[in-house]
Amino acid sequence: MVSAVVSKIISMQPNFTVSENTISQYVINHAEQILTTTITALAEETGTSEASINRFCKKLGYKGFNGLKIALAQESFYNSMVGEPASAQSNFIASITTDYRSMLNNTAAMLDERTVFSAAEMIRSAKNINIFGLYSTAFIAREFRFKLEMLGLRAKEFTDPLGMALQANSISSGDLSIFIARSIMMKDIYQTASASIDRGGKNLTITSVDSPKLGDLSDYKFIVSDKLAANNSIVFSNSLMYLYVTDILYSALLKSDKGLRQKKLSSDALLNNMQTADTYAFEY
Repeated sequence: MVSAVVSKIISMQPNFTVSENTISQYVINHAEQILTTTITALAEETGTSEASINRFCKKLGYKGFNGLKIALAQESFYNSMVGEPASAQSNFIASITTDYRSMLNNTAAMLDERTVFSAAEMIRSAKNINIFGLYSTAFIAREFRFKLEMLGLRAKEFTDPLGMALQANSISSGDLSIFIARSIMMKDIYQTASASIDRGGKNLTITSVDSPKLGDLSDYKFIVSDKLAANNSIVFSNSLMYLYVTDILYSALLKSDKGLRQKKLSSDALLNNMQTADTYAFEY
């Protein structure tokens, strides 16, 4: 089972220096050994310096090397308690399921509940909500837009470069832009996110590749476990992880606002009534 720490390292790899990348590769491949090694030994093993290791750990969000070791130790203990079914090692379907379970657990470990509810409040209070997704995330943008409309919120999705560029010119103060993409550094995503900030809008990003620029472009950022962390990464997409985060945000909206819950129930009733009417002719 790939740890959340390793998933976080993988998500940040594009932003590492040469020495940090060397350290990251060693940690990814020898996570268990890190628990019993010293910073001096690690520096010798990777051909880097203790200062580089501490900078690497701080970039991950830990105070230093000991903070990284504690995080790895806590995950090692948790994984040993949970265990992995023996059948997962030989059964094809079980191995895919184990990968997905690991990716979901790692994504959950990178979420902060206070940030989730704060972001949900920003969604609730936004004047207009623009949801941007390209290629494999386009259907997630449409799904999230539909769910927000069920709550009576003003939401639109944009899933092509031209539509994104045109909408970027219409963003104003009070608007919220939600970007769902593997990386914020995709040209069309980056340009639209920058335009939103320049025009006084707020940004919420859901990505699997972290970047220093995310701090400048995101009022709230959510990092999901990347498919590269999975054993079966060649056949995986990150779609389920993005859907998981949007569902978490949606659940937070409903939990914190009784009025939105009532609107959701009313919308569900209307939708169910329409579906019943549509299928009436087939009952005879």
